Amino acid sequence: MKNSLTNILKNKKSLVNFAAGIALSLSLANYGFAQNRSINFEKENFENIKKKAEKENKLIFMDCYTTWCGPCKAMDKNVFTNDSVADFYNKNFLNVKINMESEEGKKIGKSFHIDFYPTFLYINEKEKLIHKGVGGFSTRMFVNLGEEALNPETQLATFNEKYEKGNRDGKFIYEYLKKLGSADIDYKNISEDYFKTQKEEDLTSRINWDILFIDPENVNIDSKAFNYLIKNKNKFDEIYTADSVDNKLFNAYYDDLNNILNEKSFNDSIYQEWKNKIKKQNFSKTEEVLLLTDLKYNEKMKNWEAYASSAVLLSALPDDLLQRYLQLEASNGYPSEIRLNNLAWSFFNHVKDKNLLEKALNWAENSLKIADKTYNNNTYACLLYVLGDTTKAMQIEEKAIKLAKESSSEKVAERYSNTLKKMKAGEKLY
Repeated sequence: MKNSLTNILKNKKSLVNFAAGIALSLSLANYGFAQNRSINFEKENFENIKKKAEKENKLIFMDCYTTWCGPCKAMDKNVFTNDSVADFYNKNFLNVKINMESEEGKKIGKSFHIDFYPTFLYINEKEKLIHKGVGGFSTRMFVNLGEEALNPETQLATFNEKYEKGNRDGKFIYEYLKKLGSADIDYKNISEDYFKTQKEEDLTSRINWDILFIDPENVNIDSKAFNYLIKNKNKFDEIYTADSVDNKLFNAYYDDLNNILNEKSFNDSIYQEWKNKIKKQNFSKTEEVLLLTDLKYNEKMKNWEAYASSAVLLSALPDDLLQRYLQLEASNGYPSEIRLNNLAWSFFNHVKDKNLLEKALNWAENSLKIADKTYNNNTYACLLYVLGDTTKAMQIEEKAIKLAKESSSEKVAERYSNTLKKMKAGEKLY
């Protein structure tokens, strides 16, 4: 789980935790029978463990956890206690658990640049990093991670050594970047150094295309390769189709803004500077990009009038742009039903124009069609009420209360009950 994450992980927190939960659920499905063994974590101090590792010629497996980390607890409960996992790790490693908020943990975290929990380190007796994994794993995948750590061909350390010795083959670089990414190690400089070795005519190649977009949510829009793509888009269109290139570029810009929005130093001048940079790059769909990023920016800054204007412009454009927005938000951990509901709820709270509220009502209704939840029933009811359909609003609010009670959300049910009372009394809701 995260403490002070890089921009890469900031935008992925909810997705990573969700994926971890799915993975751990699958592990239980695959190994549903009784489990009797668990990973044996050493009780000795770390210095003695290193001496033992040298004597037994074993790697040290280190579980870097915190007490508040959900995926850490899930790994403890569901994966470390699996017989297959326990047998593999007890046979091949000396295992140790380190609380990353302890003094020892803080030193280790600093040495190995750990800012995501759980992190799994595989090191030798000299504390050299051999391999690394982050996040939640299923039992099978966790054994696979350990197997990678034992195999010189798949160890992260081997890839590091090959790179340091000058290997700049495109296929190698692609696999190296994937390995660094999965270990939560920043590879921006490595990617940039690689592209410096490439002739311009080679930048259109499939391997360079794959390297540029290896992490679609964190494309470096200032890089040599990206700027070459923008300036020579027609060449790429012929190879990868115009639609595919447009989608890659559109998503790259949108996700780049998401990364900037999450920085503590973000402010209006940074956004204006970013917009000017985008305009200068002359992407054919710049206006559409900026419409969506303005929506995102105004929501972040709570500029509700400007937010409403952006949302209205968005709703007036073809449906495919709204769908693109929903897909982009979904990739950042906001399913379509949530984002549609949030749009509608923001309008309910901050927009008074009846025509605009009718649009919001339609968004809320579409949200319900995707997933019938407590929160979007409440949004739908509130919009119906302010638009004058009190009878239907009360019916929907009663449904929201019922759903809240069924999910044991007593505080939510109480809040919605108060909303229903105001509807019955003809009072202002908020």
